[in-house]
Amino acid sequence: MNKLIKKYFRYFSFFYEYLGYKLFILLSSSLLVGLLDGFGLALFIPVFQVASEGITPESKEGLGSLSFLLDGIESFGFGLNLNVILASMMILFVLKSIVKFYDGVYKTRLQMEFVKKLRFEMVDGLEGMSFKNFVNLDAGKIQNTLSGEVFKVTYSFLTYFTTIQNVILLLVYITLAMLSNFQFAILVSIGGFLSNFLFKFIFKFTEKASVGVTAYNHEFQSYLIQAVHNYKYLKATDYFSKYKLKLKEIINSIELQQKKIGVYSSFMSSTREPVVLLVVILVILIQVNLMGGQISSIMVSLLFFYRALNYVISLQTSWQGFVSHYGGIVASMELMNDFRDKKEDPGKPEKIKKLETIKIDKLKFAYNPKIPVLNQVNLDIERLKTLALVGGSGSGKTTMVNLIIGLLQPTEGKIIINGKARSEFDIASYRRRFGYITQEPVIFNDNIFNNVTFWDDKTSENVARFNQAIKLANIDSFVEGLPNKDETKLGDNGMLISGGQKQRISIARELYKEVDVLILDEATSALDSETERSIQENIDNLRGKYTIIIVAHRLSTVKKADKILVLEAGDVVGEGTFEELIAKSRSFKRMVELQEF
Repeated sequence: MNKLIKKYFRYFSFFYEYLGYKLFILLSSSLLVGLLDGFGLALFIPVFQVASEGITPESKEGLGSLSFLLDGIESFGFGLNLNVILASMMILFVLKSIVKFYDGVYKTRLQMEFVKKLRFEMVDGLEGMSFKNFVNLDAGKIQNTLSGEVFKVTYSFLTYFTTIQNVILLLVYITLAMLSNFQFAILVSIGGFLSNFLFKFIFKFTEKASVGVTAYNHEFQSYLIQAVHNYKYLKATDYFSKYKLKLKEIINSIELQQKKIGVYSSFMSSTREPVVLLVVILVILIQVNLMGGQISSIMVSLLFFYRALNYVISLQTSWQGFVSHYGGIVASMELMNDFRDKKEDPGKPEKIKKLETIKIDKLKFAYNPKIPVLNQVNLDIERLKTLALVGGSGSGKTTMVNLIIGLLQPTEGKIIINGKARSEFDIASYRRRFGYITQEPVIFNDNIFNNVTFWDDKTSENVARFNQAIKLANIDSFVEGLPNKDETKLGDNGMLISGGQKQRISIARELYKEVDVLILDEATSALDSETERSIQENIDNLRGKYTIIIVAHRLSTVKKADKILVLEAGDVVGEGTFEELIAKSRSFKRMVELQEF
């Protein structure tokens, strides 16, 4: 029994975690569908009896425990004639049709609700991971699970609960079934064939909704890949909290299209059988009233058996479908456990509204205890001043930036913000105070306005902020000269514009954000000399307006910095202005002579 539960019901508990008691409502509706269908089929016996010899007490006993159906009809004051029994049958099947329609729509709603909640939790989990844990996680696993395996989970949900529903219906029909021949199945097949003509136009709407789902899925994949590719930037600036809203917006659009498909499918599924039954009833009326024929009561049990046989086949098919796709559930469960286990500490509730002072006190950091990256760093980052970090590869510059911006936490020592330990503040609000500009500009496959504003609404206030930001970034004339101006699409990773223009758009985004500190991590090293000089002029114009931290190798980038920190193998070997370091630091002077920074 334990093995059975572990094998078959652990997935039920996985779905139950997201949907709770709603699953039992779904299963109850399936049971009701089976009972209504079975009761309706059972009334075929008195139909045949009325047609042949009328209802007698002995013939009632032929229904066994189902004789209460005839008693119920009589309790309403109706006589047990052919028209009354056929009308009762039709009522039962109409009720079944209504319940089945509800069952199908409800299952689709639960399916979409489950997938939406799972995706939302995955997006939230991705944002909630610490950067240190993220870099140790297989990015391919994240991308594949969020984009590919989650679709397997969608299908697995459908096939798993279709299997359970088939089991319930099978049990209902087995209880009522008796062995016989398959003559009545021919009539059902004819009705099914005729019903296809009635539902043909529904397929057009289904196809349209399906195309919509595919288009939104393509868009979701595109934005998701960009999120994974640019994770460090989004995390460092706390833009992920806004970026995930874009992902969720697309998820909602996908859900809407899937709901439409579900409603169309449920309509066809729930109404096909009543149409076939109408054909059957017409045939019976013609045979009995016009042709004088008699129909044996064995036909009812035959129909029960036919029903049961169908659900045996359906059960096998649905379970095979689940087995073929349950790997998606396993992958999703593993990823969610990774997200939970590697979640970042958000810090204390207190939020930072403005960064006044940043002080680094006896800071040490090591990825491996035996290999320190930074040793006993002490530093005051003065407000509205420009700090430059220079040094060779492996000196600790990038690690220092990652520590300052909060992507990493010190192994020892403290980072003090506005006179208090950084751990006393909400880390997300802290990161929002930073603008982060990297060597490879982060450009999203959208227009200029959305790239700069991060999909803010085009209100008059936001447009004014946008115009101010592109002006400070010295890209306003470029934008105004474009045919579509700020609505111009930039292509994947900004492939439709130059490197210098991409970098200016990146700068404009951080200025639009209204930050306190700008970090430029090798921001001009990938540009040609002329473009670098132009970008450097932009940066020079921002001095005194923001606290600026520059990581660079080139002399032109750091020469005007208020303070330069020289790092070597994790140690601070020099500190001062450019001129002071030339005079007192032999290693810095040698770097200048060799142009190594």
